[in-house]
Amino acid sequence: MDAAELRSRRLFAQGLRGPVPGDAAPNAPDAAWAVPPVAPDGVVARALAVQAQEYLPAQWGLAQRLPAPARPDAATVAARIDDGAILRTHVLRPTWHFVVPADARWLLELSAPRVRQQMAGTIRKAGWDGAAGRRAVDVVARELAAGHRTRDRLGAALVDAGLPKEGLMFVLLLAELELVAISGASVGRQRSYAAFDERVPAAPPRPREEALAELVERALLTRGPATTRDLATWSGFTLRDVRAALVEASARTDGRVEQLDDPDEAELWHDAAVGAAWSSRGDERTAVDDDPARVDLLQGYDEYVMGYAMPRAYLQPPGIAAPIIPEFPLHAMLVGGTMVGRWAPVVQGSRVTLRVVPWRAFSRAERRSLDERLAEVDAFLGLPSEVVVEPVAPI
Repeated sequence: MDAAELRSRRLFAQGLRGPVPGDAAPNAPDAAWAVPPVAPDGVVARALAVQAQEYLPAQWGLAQRLPAPARPDAATVAARIDDGAILRTHVLRPTWHFVVPADARWLLELSAPRVRQQMAGTIRKAGWDGAAGRRAVDVVARELAAGHRTRDRLGAALVDAGLPKEGLMFVLLLAELELVAISGASVGRQRSYAAFDERVPAAPPRPREEALAELVERALLTRGPATTRDLATWSGFTLRDVRAALVEASARTDGRVEQLDDPDEAELWHDAAVGAAWSSRGDERTAVDDDPARVDLLQGYDEYVMGYAMPRAYLQPPGIAAPIIPEFPLHAMLVGGTMVGRWAPVVQGSRVTLRVVPWRAFSRAERRSLDERLAEVDAFLGLPSEVVVEPVAPI
């Protein structure tokens, strides 16, 4: 499989091109999360977990995966987070993700031991391991039982209990991993925490092997084709875990999760239903969805970028050999699925500057496409904006 086909398949599966694959595809999964999304929480449910460190850009990442007529603005996405239809927590790896309530409990139960292991040294150095951490989490639990609380309020509660507030972020991480805390409604410009059980439905524990199989099955729905190393990097689990989970996922889907016969990638897997939907578009795919002049403005942590292991060669533009890595506060600007520069929505009060930093000159068709994408971002933000295109800065 050459890089162009890999990009095309991934852009389609990710919901960044063409109709989102769903139950119209041959042998398609019939679960609710396989239905084409019509709301931002549907995008999260399909993707299972969406990396969300950069709060506003991550919301744009959800909106841009919905059809333009139904695309929500930032206020609408934020409202879905405030009302708990979308939750934000540390899951899979020690980093922020969006998840939906139906997936939050089993994903945290599955991944929390790995995250604790990865963060053990840092938490110990901060002084929140052992009894101190347990006592602090108890304080957080008591506070959240009375309602949603901001970080400042929770820090003050620690002080009132005779504990330091330094390293509060690690206390809150422990509270998330212990299924005590999860994202709450915004309080003005501040985000808050809520009691986990208030926002996440009760559910019996899942056997680890079953949970891992669903994890890779769901991941491949929107990230395939992907290698075992891609899946291990994305999920935070070992290659051994991933390989065993893929075998189980293939069995439980009657082979819909399958390994591709590709001489360059001995362990490249995909969801065959998504692959069939991609293949069925024929000439339309070539004419529309694989337009080489198509610009995408992605958040730097977008799943099309961070859903795969380094060096991410599929992102490499011609003549660039160095791996593409996140570079904040700028984000990822693509043409035809490859990186051609950076961009950023710089919000200052009630105004926005859409900053564009190209690595090369754009053709007329590319510039038209860029203008269309900038207009979409502008509509999403709903604020007066100014576009600043900086001089070409080759990398």
